[in-house]
Amino acid sequence: MRINSKIITIDFLDALDVKDKPYFIKVIEFKGLRIKVNPNGRISYITYARLQGGNPRTITHGTTKSLDFPKAVDLHIRAKKLLEKGIDPNLLKKTKKKQFYNSIKFIDIANEYLIGKKSAGDHSFEHSRHNHNYLLSKKLRSFHNDSMESITVEKLEIWYRNNKHTPAATKNALMLISKIFKHATMTGFYHLQNNPAIELRSKLIITGQKTTKKQLDINDEYPEYLYHLCDPMNEHKINIITRNIIYLMTITGLKKNDLLMLKKEQITGNSHITIKKRDNFIQIVPITDDIQRSLTHTNKYLKAYKNGFESDFIFYNPKTNKPISNLRKSLSKLSSSFEWNIYPESIRKSFSNMCDQSSIPRKHYYQLLGIRESYIPHADNTIEYEQIQKLRESLTTVQDNINKLCPMIVPGKYDRISDLIFQ
Repeated sequence: MRINSKIITIDFLDALDVKDKPYFIKVIEFKGLRIKVNPNGRISYITYARLQGGNPRTITHGTTKSLDFPKAVDLHIRAKKLLEKGIDPNLLKKTKKKQFYNSIKFIDIANEYLIGKKSAGDHSFEHSRHNHNYLLSKKLRSFHNDSMESITVEKLEIWYRNNKHTPAATKNALMLISKIFKHATMTGFYHLQNNPAIELRSKLIITGQKTTKKQLDINDEYPEYLYHLCDPMNEHKINIITRNIIYLMTITGLKKNDLLMLKKEQITGNSHITIKKRDNFIQIVPITDDIQRSLTHTNKYLKAYKNGFESDFIFYNPKTNKPISNLRKSLSKLSSSFEWNIYPESIRKSFSNMCDQSSIPRKHYYQLLGIRESYIPHADNTIEYEQIQKLRESLTTVQDNINKLCPMIVPGKYDRISDLIFQ
């Protein structure tokens, strides 16, 4: 039996027939992922795939009672990556787990991470050489023979205090450790949930180096930024209203003040948002499904307070009934894993970069960024529906490409960032 992942719900699983013999259901989108229905009624998620250079392996991840489907997909992907490396995930279980993890040294994972980044073109030759020859070989020498699990927050704190005489290099080395732990988690070589480097930064309030950088790297930093925006573990505890504003900045490229001061009268149904610029110049932002979901979610959230207050502004603080004044605190939380602070202009520039890479008409590129000279031509202040519709199609294309970069997307389950943050 083969099924599409979209139909996998709790009701679907509870309705599965129990037979005299166990049988399997294959999930079309994820090769090797199967649902096993046992005669005793126990339903499990398993991976059936071939070990690199060896025989097929069956890896049981857990039952439908202990695992939801997205988590099962995540475990399946990790298991496949291990099998492709010639590692049997079954060896990581039970009594052999500790023995296996202790045999993997920090230096091995670090070298694999740096070589992979250099080969993919994410790190330049100079950047790669600096990471390997100085940060890894010298600043992090004391961790080379440690296992990933033995590197604790306490051990990192002692190392950090002993290297305070070179603060900039030590912070850069700590950031490298953080990325190595993330790589180890994604590849299955580190199974604990915590990242000791991030915990140390939070504990000692270690801030990043001040830089003049104004744009997120699309290939490396942007997916990480989108992950923090989704915040699946509720690690950052970002205010709902400011989160929705930042999300709209991300998918529209609108300036911060244009959103903070956005009023209900500027929204024309589900068609478009009107933003007045200087010298009577008007910018039109077509409302896409993602934008509408954000506006609807914000409205429902604010109405839930039931204080009878009706504001002219779309975004406001329900406790004070005043417009949101700034996003500094929320942006600081989203910058926790970067060596620089994300600013509203950083998000706008990254949106501009996404527009540039999305192969949309050049005039739409300028229109979405609100540049007057390339604004939609119209007569007698009348906006033509066809022009807005074409601009909406271009904006949707850009938003589709932004969604594709989010590492939390699960095809058939969470196809868009809005599926995750507005569920």
